[in-house]
Amino acid sequence: MAPDFGPAPVHWLSCGQCPVHDVSVCRRVDRHDIDRLFPHGARTSARKAGVPLFHQGEPFDHILIVQSGWAVIYKLFEDGRRQIIRFAMPGDLIGFEGSGDAGMAYSADAITDMTVCAIKRAVFYRVCAESPRLAMNFASIVTREALAAWNHVGALGQQAALGRVANLLLDLHRRITSHRDGRTDGNRQRADTVLHLPLSQIHIADATGLTPVHVCRTLKQLKAERLLEFRKGDLVLLDPGRLARIAQLDPDIGPDPGSNIGASAVA
Repeated sequence: MAPDFGPAPVHWLSCGQCPVHDVSVCRRVDRHDIDRLFPHGARTSARKAGVPLFHQGEPFDHILIVQSGWAVIYKLFEDGRRQIIRFAMPGDLIGFEGSGDAGMAYSADAITDMTVCAIKRAVFYRVCAESPRLAMNFASIVTREALAAWNHVGALGQQAALGRVANLLLDLHRRITSHRDGRTDGNRQRADTVLHLPLSQIHIADATGLTPVHVCRTLKQLKAERLLEFRKGDLVLLDPGRLARIAQLDPDIGPDPGSNIGASAVA
């Protein structure tokens, strides 16, 4: 049975109180369109770590905005193997790659305790059809996901273990820091090189197509070469420049690749 996101939400939340409003699909959307998305206020639901958000192949009729916590998005194969497609963090959109009839193309589980804002898919698409800004934000998200998927496939198909792990960790680093607010130079420098990642070596293995043993060996190599290290769940980048050359990560397209596209159409 698909996880239930209604009719009993944890609570209702004004969009003005949303912690990710300025970095989510709702960014710069007209107040009237927000009211059409959430006529009674945003319905938020909590999920504990390890609990499924939805299942591959099963109907699911909501689109979710991650407000807090992390989720893992993955394909499950008949032999029990899992390929992690991506990790979702605050501000990300989940659940748009599927339908209520055909079922979801993948599964999603909470890695940490989470809160998500649930929108009925039919309502979301109806408002997109009438709101150029919301439609552009959604197109930007889909574009970003496509570019990230191409990068991921390239790393899996052409890079050795060192490059795959470096590519994944740097991509997560880039996504986290792209949404951070301005801060003093000293605090910014530390925050941009020290990040909390709630991931296990199994997560990294399933995302890079490696075994946990191979991931452990690769992380030890990266640490021995003074490129990075983990400290109680924090990823510390010791040599970001050299790590980037190993990762061969595509140029940064920023948190909103469509922010400058069609500006006159949504002004």
